Amino acid sequence: MEHEQLFAGTQGPERARTPDDHTDRAGDCDATERIAALIDHLDRFVAEETSRRHPEEALDLLGRLQTRLSSHMLHLARQATEANPDTDAVRVLKQKSRLSGRDAKRMAKVAERLPDLPTVAEALANGEITVDHAKAMADAADKVGAEEVDSDPKLLEEATRSGPDGFARKARDWSNHKLIEAGIDILERQRRAREAKLWVDKCSGMGMIFAKLTAVQFAHLQQAADARYRELLRKDSTDGQDPDQIRTPEQRMADALVELVTNLDPNTGEILHKGTVPRAKASTQVIIVTEQGVVDGTNPQGSSEIIGVGPVPPAILRTLSPDTELAGMIYDRTGRVLWLGRNQRLANAAQRLAVAVRDRGCFQCGAPMHRCELHHIQEWHRDGGRTDIDNLVAVCRRHHKQLETDNLVVRPDPNSGYQAIPRDGPPP
Repeated sequence: MEHEQLFAGTQGPERARTPDDHTDRAGDCDATERIAALIDHLDRFVAEETSRRHPEEALDLLGRLQTRLSSHMLHLARQATEANPDTDAVRVLKQKSRLSGRDAKRMAKVAERLPDLPTVAEALANGEITVDHAKAMADAADKVGAEEVDSDPKLLEEATRSGPDGFARKARDWSNHKLIEAGIDILERQRRAREAKLWVDKCSGMGMIFAKLTAVQFAHLQQAADARYRELLRKDSTDGQDPDQIRTPEQRMADALVELVTNLDPNTGEILHKGTVPRAKASTQVIIVTEQGVVDGTNPQGSSEIIGVGPVPPAILRTLSPDTELAGMIYDRTGRVLWLGRNQRLANAAQRLAVAVRDRGCFQCGAPMHRCELHHIQEWHRDGGRTDIDNLVAVCRRHHKQLETDNLVVRPDPNSGYQAIPRDGPPP
């Protein structure tokens, strides 16, 4: 039999055979045949669904099957480590499941945590959530405890209706809320954990930088670097540029950081003149949303959040500089100019602030607001859309371009907030 020949070639050095050998070999062949039959059945299923023009239904079922397989892999990896405590789960997953190092570490982390999260394990086994969802809840359990995570049905419900990327952010915010409620200052914890390292790579001789910053510090640094990056991009896009001198996105960001830190031209080493680079006066903005009771003292423990960062302790208000701008926002009222109709195509500052508070970032990928533009859901030119707050949605530049090139429209979605779908009719 072909499968017997396949396994015969993997037995290693010759040795004396025992009766148990025949049983083992028969079991191996039987398992191989069953797997081959399963794969054949799967191939026929996909071919049938394709011929019936039901690719989306087939993808949904295959996704559930993939989740089920992942659940079995986690169970087997845990069994391997329990049978032999010296076994490295990451190594086993890499060798036996052919996973990358990164995926193997992710799976090993989930496998280690699942016994303490039985509700999460059951949802994973039933195909209701993915390994990435389980990983996000395992990370939350590391912060607040497994019992707190497993006993919250709302968190699991959120996982079942959210994509893995969006849920990872929500799980992180959820655990931070729990820490704040427990009186733990997460910003102080981050401040103590900050670090930076500079060294020279021995192989290439290039300088290397590694840094861990508090979420607020990183938000300021990211905005300053992105602003300088866009200026360099405009410079690289100027007509007449030598194609060989145009920087890659990675090179452009490296140059932006060098200019911001040293005030030197990264190519010539010359000092940049004042005003050439926003070194000392980088235009950055961090939006803090907090309840009125926190500001006026009637509810000192009320919730506070930094848009794009997540929940923060109310004590963050004590760190604000004297020139901080404060804006009051009344929900479901028309006191501010948030409805401009057809009088103006571009959104104003008040609308941008309101959208930032509502959407928190790009509806597609969660990119921070400083990387986002405001898109008309009913488009301004083609659909006669209005510049009203309920017709605007935050979208990053990359996905904004994708809406145009792929002829997509944005529609409200009860689960994810918004969804990009193909437009009916011919492209514009």
